[in-house]
Amino acid sequence: MPKPQAKKNKIGRNDPCWCGSGRKYKDCHAPVDQAQRAELLRLRQAQDTLIPKIMEAAESVPERFPPAFAQFWNEEYGPEQMSELDDLEERGAERFLTWFAFDFAPAGESTLITQLIQAADADGFEVDAFEQRLLPTWAAVRLRPYLVEEVRKGSGLLVRDLLDEQRYAVNDTAAAKRMEPGEIMVGHLVPVGGKAMLTPAEEVDPPYGREISDSPTYYLAGAAAQITGDTAEKLLEFVGLHLEDLRRSRPEATWDDLIEQRSYVLNHFVMALPQEYDPTIVDRVVLQTRIALQTTGASLVGLVGRGSEPEGDQPRDTTATPEDEEAE
Repeated sequence: MPKPQAKKNKIGRNDPCWCGSGRKYKDCHAPVDQAQRAELLRLRQAQDTLIPKIMEAAESVPERFPPAFAQFWNEEYGPEQMSELDDLEERGAERFLTWFAFDFAPAGESTLITQLIQAADADGFEVDAFEQRLLPTWAAVRLRPYLVEEVRKGSGLLVRDLLDEQRYAVNDTAAAKRMEPGEIMVGHLVPVGGKAMLTPAEEVDPPYGREISDSPTYYLAGAAAQITGDTAEKLLEFVGLHLEDLRRSRPEATWDDLIEQRSYVLNHFVMALPQEYDPTIVDRVVLQTRIALQTTGASLVGLVGRGSEPEGDQPRDTTATPEDEEAE
């Protein structure tokens, strides 16, 4: 098969197709490009409508809140304070509901997201076709810490997961306005788009348009906590202590295992931070955690810092490509 041409910003309908087939663009990939662009747009719009539906579903089961409050807020607040959370903690109510939907799983039960996926399949959770396509891809989303490496004004952020070093292009113009490079965002990133979510064409090769990336774009679901970058080292030490503790019962446990079981400890760290950064207070938080977990910290060198995933796959780069930005 002929090699695809170098991609151009614009291509005329009567120009040779970018794929290198030798056919005119209008007779080759033009219909595919148009259909998949429309599909991608619908998925991005579905993200905007699905998140509120998930939050509404979370709010509809207040009887499940007590143990979730105890975990997320470290027993400092109770469900009766839900209406006060935004005054007590920045965007506290939305942060809690997001974590409750994506992370909270009582013993023997699945997360609310997983339950909603099952309900949608049985027509018990009202979603449209594109929302239903997104839901299953969000089942593994959990609360994680991200370092902002780049702010793309009017577009979003480039962030790096502090635990496994993976990078993500985040489409969030509001976050781009309030975040600065070097700050840390503790939140949930949901994938939207990418080849796995789109319908491949049957009549041409390649079966995807030139603007379709292998990897999805990521969006911030719900609210995220925002903390200063000078806390990154101590945050890693703090969660490293919890990983060390988890490894007492599960010696092969990784960062992903810790987040799966104890993502709420990230919020405990956020709660303990003073409004003005004070290294003495932050050091005290880590020391108190070490004492509470009865850990020595002797193995922390292998747990925290850059490249800190103890075992497993090497980090993958999920940064948006120029084609992604063109598709925006």
